[in-house]
Amino acid sequence: MDTASTSPIFSQAQKITDAIICLRDAGHHVAAVMLTYAAIDQMSWLSIPGNLSCGKDFKAWVKKYILTHGNLDCSEDDLWAARNGMLHMGTAESKNHTDGNAKNKIYYTVGKAACTSNSSKDVVFLNVETLIAAYLAGVLFFMEDLRSDRDQLSNALAKIGKTLTVHGL
Repeated sequence: MDTASTSPIFSQAQKITDAIICLRDAGHHVAAVMLTYAAIDQMSWLSIPGNLSCGKDFKAWVKKYILTHGNLDCSEDDLWAARNGMLHMGTAESKNHTDGNAKNKIYYTVGKAACTSNSSKDVVFLNVETLIAAYLAGVLFFMEDLRSDRDQLSNALAKIGKTLTVHGL
């Protein structure tokens, strides 16, 4: 299958990525991270049959398209917990940490800032740029899979037609 077949999906990912970059460039790093997690949510929803997505789907997409190809020092459980804390409360912690479902809390760095000393055994530092780049790479690997799987592509195209950006919002 050609690249044109995935064009509506790539266009959706590109619109969200443009918004992420605008937020990042304006210094709104927390909002950029929040939108990155929401974008991963949308991609994971496009990757499954049916209309309801859950944490299991987010984690599967992250594991398949981000972690197996990237250099993030965290697990899909850590990213799910970070997503929940960030989107629901604006914090690095979520219920997943207190329940023991996530090993590490994710704290974020920006630009060239780096953690030079971390005595906490349950904290991982993740650069905002690295997270955004890992998401973008994940989208490209997802596009490759869609081009090689007609059924998955058909499912994703049917779903993308329901999104508000396709309807001009």
